[in-house]
Amino acid sequence: MPSAHFLSKTFRTSLFLLLSVVVLSGCDFRSTPSCYVAFQDRPDLLSGFSLAQNGLANKAGSSLFWSRCPAGMQYSDPQTCSGIPVLLSFDQAQTYALDMSDKSGQTIRLPTRREMGSLTENSCNNPSLNTNVFPVASSENFWTSEEDAFRSNLACTFYTFQGQSSCLELKTTEYPFMLVIERDSF
Repeated sequence: MPSAHFLSKTFRTSLFLLLSVVVLSGCDFRSTPSCYVAFQDRPDLLSGFSLAQNGLANKAGSSLFWSRCPAGMQYSDPQTCSGIPVLLSFDQAQTYALDMSDKSGQTIRLPTRREMGSLTENSCNNPSLNTNVFPVASSENFWTSEEDAFRSNLACTFYTFQGQSSCLELKTTEYPFMLVIERDSF
């Protein structure tokens, strides 16, 4: 009987070790830092962007200029945004951008999902944006300019926590949004 007891104890120990390896192998104990922490002591890190004093940012080689603050907020020195972000439905956000474009004489619009994705920082999250470029970045869904291809009541958002997009948001939901300007230079 002692050998049977030994086998069952050995079997239980082996099973415990196997389960531990399976459970622990799916866990990543490394913590991805917040982008606020990752960039806080490195104001020189701009992820390829050049910054203008008028609150716009441009990535090298692109004709797209980003407002550094969400719509409804105003960029102000030192490195911050003042005001409150505008939360609008998808259609209202599109109209807001069109109104801004008409009033300014510039091509102003909501960015596409791909354009929003080009902002994503892979080394940090919460939010996954460079906070030296976008000083009040937050982890939220932001409207993009795109709609769901099959359902007219849904549109696309970009979730800035880790830089993911979805086209399953009801157009009537109110979210913040970024604005981009298409032009040749500062």
